[in-house]
Amino acid sequence: MGGTFIKVGLVGKTGKILKKKQLPTLGKKGRGSVLSQMEKGIKFALNGEKDVMGIGIGTPGLVDRQGKVFSAPNLPDWDNLPLKKIFEDKFNLPVIVENDVNTITFGEYVYGAGKGYKNIICITLGTGLGGGIILNGKLFRGSNLSAAEIGHIPICYEGPKCNCGNSGCIERYVGAAYISRMARDAIKKGRKSKIKDLVKGDLSLITPKIISQAYKKGDWLAREIWEKVGLYLGTMFSGLINLLNPEIIIIGGGIAQAGKPLFEAVRKEIKKRAFPLLSREVKVVPAKLGIDSGIISAASLIKMH
Repeated sequence: MGGTFIKVGLVGKTGKILKKKQLPTLGKKGRGSVLSQMEKGIKFALNGEKDVMGIGIGTPGLVDRQGKVFSAPNLPDWDNLPLKKIFEDKFNLPVIVENDVNTITFGEYVYGAGKGYKNIICITLGTGLGGGIILNGKLFRGSNLSAAEIGHIPICYEGPKCNCGNSGCIERYVGAAYISRMARDAIKKGRKSKIKDLVKGDLSLITPKIISQAYKKGDWLAREIWEKVGLYLGTMFSGLINLLNPEIIIIGGGIAQAGKPLFEAVRKEIKKRAFPLLSREVKVVPAKLGIDSGIISAASLIKMH
């Protein structure tokens, strides 16, 4: 489930997508329209199929143990919404509903980069920073819906204001808008960069994707920006490593496409800050499921029970 599109598919037991479809969410038309689009998508996936184990739904917002959704700002009236009951009643199949980033985390654990590990931290880096945690082979959900809000771990007590109302959250340093701002500010102060050429001088067009393109052309400012983002992430991960002793950290989302400079900087900072015994053992890797991770991960939820 996304604010713009709903992606749906039929997935085999090995994680292979057998068929898939994308539908507009139609959020502006209200909750009923979104639920109707979901129903259409599920009917497409189920059409003519036998032996379906169940339906997995990954949605923005907080999700309780009864499969009710709360507080999803980009979807209309997505509050106190009993998604599990609605679709179990409609299709007479088991339905598992989970927060979207928890869903991606579980998908990477079952089918992706986390396969074979029992203690995992997974983040998605894009507009913001979402996170999920697997401990001893189980998704960590905390006592009241919303564990693993990793994007809102403060890394500086007097840092800049975050959209959540706190100050110095990691998301405030590594979200897409803030990465773009780093590049804009440096260029405005006179730094020469291929980033400026790529946007033909219009600094408002700078995005993390443009910064990555400049890095691939050998641009030093782009390299410095990705190293800075890696430093911030590595600092945050060091605290989580000392706290949770994970075997593997998985980084997904659009910004993870920055590749080598980002991952090298994260590893370097972890080595510098986390306990040596713990930092030596932990792996830092990109997510593996790729463009269809939402569909595969939602299907993986059926293996949770």
